[in-house]
Amino acid sequence: MPLNLEPAHYPKGAPSDPNWNKYPGWMVIAAQLQGLDALPLSHALLRALWAEERDTSEAAVRIAVADENGYDGATLQAMEQSAEVLAVYRANSAEAVELGVFGAPTFILGDERFWGQDRLGFLDRALDKLRAAG
Repeated sequence: MPLNLEPAHYPKGAPSDPNWNKYPGWMVIAAQLQGLDALPLSHALLRALWAEERDTSEAAVRIAVADENGYDGATLQAMEQSAEVLAVYRANSAEAVELGVFGAPTFILGDERFWGQDRLGFLDRALDKLRAAG
């Protein structure tokens, strides 16, 4: 997918809203808590920001993206800052710190970290070795 390396809605300095990049993640957690497959939503929200020049910090944009992908966007957006969602977010953040995650995307396989999309080939090879070992 073609990406905009400097998307229009990615702050170039200190953002006016410190949570601007957390809202989409909170929406994805809300979907997970509803028992939904949240991976397509996560991808759609990332695509909206990085490829479609959409401002995912705006609630209306997140709701639209969710709706376009078969989710109930208004329900998920209403859950974004619920105690349950924020507790999962804090737990996920603490786990990431504990595991030494320092950027996204990071994939952890056993004790090995693969950081960055350009490392997916290394991850694939490591998974192939595991599969071959049975």
